[in-house]
Amino acid sequence: MRTPLSLSSKPLTKVLLFNFFIPVIFNVQHIYCLELSTSSVEKGIPHQPDWLIQTSSPNALPSKISETCPWTCLDHTEQYLKALRNRQSWAVKMYQSSGRLAEHLIHTGSGYVHHDLGFFDECVSIYPSDVPFQGQYCTVFFDLTPVSRRQNYGKQNPAIDQSIKSDKEGEPKNHISNFLMPSIGFCLPSTCSARELRYAVAQRIGYRLIENVNFSLVAITNENYCYTNNKLSAHSIKFDNMAIGALTGFGLLGIIVLIATIHEKWNYSDESVHSQKIFPVQLLHCFSAHTNCRTLFSTQDDVKDSLACLHGIRVLTTCWIVLIHAAGEFIQRMSYTRNMDLKNATRWEFQIITNGLFAVDTFILISGMLVAFTQMRQLDHTYGLFNIKRFYLRRFARLTPVYVSVLVFIATLWPYVGTGPDWNYVQQMSQTVRQNLWANLLYINNYVTVADQRSSLSNPSTGMIESWYLACDMQMFWVSPVFVYPIWRWKKTGLIWTSVSLLIFLVMSTVPFVVHDIPPTVLFSRPSAMLKLNEYCRKHYHHTIARIPPYIIGILLGWYLHKIKDTKINLNKYLAVAGWITAILLGFTVIYGMFPYLDEAKTPVISPVIHVLYGAFHRSAWSLTVGWVIFACTQGYGGCIEMFLSSKVFLPLSRLSYAVYLVHFTFIKSYVSHMRQPIYLTEYYFFTVYLGILLIVFTIASVVSVVVEQPFLNADKLLFPSNSKNPSETKKKM
Repeated sequence: MRTPLSLSSKPLTKVLLFNFFIPVIFNVQHIYCLELSTSSVEKGIPHQPDWLIQTSSPNALPSKISETCPWTCLDHTEQYLKALRNRQSWAVKMYQSSGRLAEHLIHTGSGYVHHDLGFFDECVSIYPSDVPFQGQYCTVFFDLTPVSRRQNYGKQNPAIDQSIKSDKEGEPKNHISNFLMPSIGFCLPSTCSARELRYAVAQRIGYRLIENVNFSLVAITNENYCYTNNKLSAHSIKFDNMAIGALTGFGLLGIIVLIATIHEKWNYSDESVHSQKIFPVQLLHCFSAHTNCRTLFSTQDDVKDSLACLHGIRVLTTCWIVLIHAAGEFIQRMSYTRNMDLKNATRWEFQIITNGLFAVDTFILISGMLVAFTQMRQLDHTYGLFNIKRFYLRRFARLTPVYVSVLVFIATLWPYVGTGPDWNYVQQMSQTVRQNLWANLLYINNYVTVADQRSSLSNPSTGMIESWYLACDMQMFWVSPVFVYPIWRWKKTGLIWTSVSLLIFLVMSTVPFVVHDIPPTVLFSRPSAMLKLNEYCRKHYHHTIARIPPYIIGILLGWYLHKIKDTKINLNKYLAVAGWITAILLGFTVIYGMFPYLDEAKTPVISPVIHVLYGAFHRSAWSLTVGWVIFACTQGYGGCIEMFLSSKVFLPLSRLSYAVYLVHFTFIKSYVSHMRQPIYLTEYYFFTVYLGILLIVFTIASVVSVVVEQPFLNADKLLFPSNSKNPSETKKKM
């Protein structure tokens, strides 16, 4: 609940002037819901030295507010203040753990967002033995509410009387972090609630007039943003049967990996006896960390007809996606420099970050291309025998085990890995993943979860936010035989059918931009576009129809590469140069297509034609750019680019790309939510942190790959070996 602040326009009494020393920066920490008589003043509260600045004194609040306050909170606050006057160490520590409210800095109109979060860990560590309470850290957020001028007069705001009767607490904003708003962290006795703190702060500051606009400054609190040592130990998610089951499952998996590794090293150190393994031993050794590490870090490609340049493209795209997500999370959370961050979003050199969400379409293109390339090769071997059951089951078996392991970790154990002022964000995401686990396992979460009106790119109610891609990719895989098989069986008819389908999906992609007037992409620097972020996600970003054109382009590319796999296309060098120039221009058009429209003050309206064309076609245009790079590199027209992308250094990292995608966003969310203080986001700071994040997520992905991904891939190959017989032998059996 949001509580309007009081409207007292009369001079403060001498008692209040004494109790609330008002310097340039207002010191109002520990302003609790107290109703103490002025006798406390008569007892004499001495002026504090400079190092303590000025203690927060009891506040004489209106009786209607004080009636709602429990005497326990009042009594314990008085004990704290008495201990502070006596300079007891725990009381001084509690005082110093609170932030300072710089009242006139909260909303300056300049884009500066004021945060003073105090000291989180110091506050929750306060557990004095001589008083019946502990330190409690609570965050108060501030927002603006327009008011009429007639509300400026009078002793009391009627809205505050109404809010006192409400038991509801303030809820986080729908699609963004609360920490985009000004915030102050207070350290108070654990027997005081967020509601009582909210009313006390609401009484401290009244209406303010900024740039001739009347508004009410609103205090927002929530018990989810109040933490004690006991609460941190228990968190908000109980250690229930699901969490116990997850721990047991991960423990058993770890034991199996350990046994398999020891057994293989002890009994099969000689490579010559590997072929003598019986089936149960072979199945056990699928989980051997020794074997899986050798496979993971090998620079020998174990896939026939491998398109070597794909390894470099996968790795670079993965690093690009981590970069975009890290930048987005830092900008959307605690930052002193948000105004500067938004200005940086309009700089040309940052467009690859702020306008790079189409990077994931590179993976979609590659996915469609590999499905067509490998399945057509399989159809050649089986002379058109399409095992549809095996086709789907193998895909599910290859992707789901590691996906499930990450989902289960997020749903059960993730909230226990850290703490922080914004750790409630992590806990909400964990609860959402738990509630929607069935939708993720069925790969329909891009529609089930995002149907929530609150969902967006950064809302915890979306759950595992990046999992929309896995759902889209699986759904497109489900329909891929509709295109792949006709192309292989009836080439001309199949190509016409696939091309017409591509055009139909492109036309369908334009509908949301015409009918609903959603923004062409995520434009962080345009306020009007950000207001429609939720609608953009629900009606376009997460939809399979919006993503399938690049997938179909990939299918067509995969068919063509399969067709010419044993030949080399001879291109005139001028034609090859023209292809590269076209691809580069097309890529730059996608990256900088929205550049003229980033500053809404200069270009308040985006051209309707540009709006629709860019929104509906920029992903397909990017797919054509990447498609040319793949074609040119496989046909010997890539030059140094081909040498770079095909480097064997990328091969081990390429094997980790799927695991990195699954774990990177979870780690970034954890890192940002645990932050004890806002940051001054500079280029040097961000790229230093980004490189650290990149190193950590690749390390975590290595563990996940060795323990979960590789063992199940090995088991799949063992249980369902690929048909390696030559076509003539296969034909004789048909």
